[in-house]
Amino acid sequence: MANEFETKVAEVKAKYPDLTQYGFGGKGEIRMEAVNLCAEWLLEHDGLDRRKTINAVWTSYGIKHVVERVKGQYVANGELICAALALGYKMRKARHTSGGVAFFNIKNPTLEELTCHT
Repeated sequence: MANEFETKVAEVKAKYPDLTQYGFGGKGEIRMEAVNLCAEWLLEHDGLDRRKTINAVWTSYGIKHVVERVKGQYVANGELICAALALGYKMRKARHTSGGVAFFNIKNPTLEELTCHT
């Protein structure tokens, strides 16, 4: 039986059928363990205290690299997007880039997160 977060992930996948492991319109299956890792970081980073507006500075691709540095494990762009949507973040797809990246109402990563070496 799926837990509440897994149910939200399934809803995200149904709502965005073009969301793959590598973003919108990419290839690859989204890995649940990577989505869980991204969700863990998002909750540690932002908790429920999120920006009101979309942060157009940090793309999902940039944030996924921060998650990798902090958690010490590879995660894909689409897995970060999936986790953020399942947690209820607001999203805007980036129009000026290829690879299906997105922007979210997320706070900027801290200097400690940006310089973390595992």
